[in-house]
Amino acid sequence: MTTPFVPPPYSEAPDTQWSTADLCDRGLSDASLDVRVLPPAYRSYGGRSWYFGEVLTVAAGGEACSLAQLLAQPGRGRVLLADAAGADTHAVFGDRMAAIAVQHGWAGLLVHGHVRDTRILMRMPLGVHALGAVPNRQAIMSPAAEAAEVTLHGHRVRSGEWLYADEDGVIVMARRHT
Repeated sequence: MTTPFVPPPYSEAPDTQWSTADLCDRGLSDASLDVRVLPPAYRSYGGRSWYFGEVLTVAAGGEACSLAQLLAQPGRGRVLLADAAGADTHAVFGDRMAAIAVQHGWAGLLVHGHVRDTRILMRMPLGVHALGAVPNRQAIMSPAAEAAEVTLHGHRVRSGEWLYADEDGVIVMARRHT
């Protein structure tokens, strides 16, 4: 059995004294940050109300796909951004995939789609934002694949950029805030 991943306390990282509001203000004077504010369509479902990390993008479309294979990779504090095309017919993320994400060191997940098992997600040390929750999933789900970039609400987001989320909202930046 593998030892479960225990995320380091954010208070020990040098760049954890931030809020999305402060980062947006900083973006006004530093265009190189390329701050993009996602609309307030995303709701927090995870046990961490604020989180950040380097983005790995997944273009799932409206198809039923499993994120488990990607989440089983070493997360190294990254954030998985899955574009499920806003499909509300099924959930693409739930408690089992969240457990895999926590075990492998992911900081969080943003799903442009829906999640389930929200009562359990709230208790997990993982940031999770999604458009909403629905209780069902597809019976057959093919493995999701990485994408170089996705477009959400008119904002292009590339793997390697940085996502920051807190109680005020979700932003994406071209580089890490330091």
